Amino acid sequence: MELLQEVVPLYHQLKTYIKQQIESGQWQPGIAIPSERELEKLLGLSRTPIRQALGELVAEGWLERKHGKGTFVAQRTSAAVTTKLVGLVEQLRSQGLYPTIEIAEFGHCEAPAAVSQALGIPASTQMIRTVRRIAVSSGHVIVDENYFNINLSGVITEERLGRSTVFDLLEQSGMNVKKGSQGYSAVNADARIARLLEVPEGTALLVIQTLLFNNRDQPLQYSLSYCNPERYTHEILLSR
Repeated sequence: MELLQEVVPLYHQLKTYIKQQIESGQWQPGIAIPSERELEKLLGLSRTPIRQALGELVAEGWLERKHGKGTFVAQRTSAAVTTKLVGLVEQLRSQGLYPTIEIAEFGHCEAPAAVSQALGIPASTQMIRTVRRIAVSSGHVIVDENYFNINLSGVITEERLGRSTVFDLLEQSGMNVKKGSQGYSAVNADARIARLLEVPEGTALLVIQTLLFNNRDQPLQYSLSYCNPERYTHEILLSR
C-alpha cells in the first residue's frame, strides 16, 4: 500500500485501505490483521495514525480486538437503512447482497387473534400463511412469517414466493400497495424459530411486524420477521 504524505490524513488513508481489503474479500471475517508493529514496518508510519485508524475501525464494527491475541476482521452484520416502505429482501439486495429464499411452510389457515386484530378483520377469516427463510452468505438472517388476504391466492403461490419479493408479486399483479406500518420488538427464539434460524433456543431476536394495505385501505399482508441481530441490523433514517 502506498500512502500519500499530504492532503488526506494518513490515519484516514489507512482506514480506507483496510476497509477496501475487507470489502473486496481479501481479508475475510475472523482473520488476524497485521500487528501495529508490523504495520509500522510495512507502511513506514508512526504508531499514532495506526492506532487511530484501528481504534476507529473497531468502534465502527469493522475490526474487533481479542485480548492477548490481536486484532481481527469482525463479522459484519447486514444493515438495512430505510426511508420508505420496502421489503426485507429488497433491503438486502440494495446492500449488494444476494439473499436466497426458502419456503419452509405454505398453506391456508384462519387468522390468529393477533393478526385479525391488527388488520381489523374477523377472527375466522381464511388467509394464506407462509414461512420463509432468508439467507445471505453469512447464514440465515431472517425467518419471515406472513399472512395474506385469501383473495391473493392467484398471486401468492409457493413457486412465485420462492423466487420473487412480496412487493414485486403484488405490483406485477396490479395491486397498489398504498401504505404500511412497521413495529419493532424483541423476543427470545422459541424452539421452532431457533431451528429455522439455526440459532440456540432462547437467542434474543429482533422482530419486525409489518402491515400492508391497498389504496382502499383493504388489508393485503401481515408479517412477523424474526431477525438474527448478529447478522442483521435495521436502521431508520429520521429527519426533523
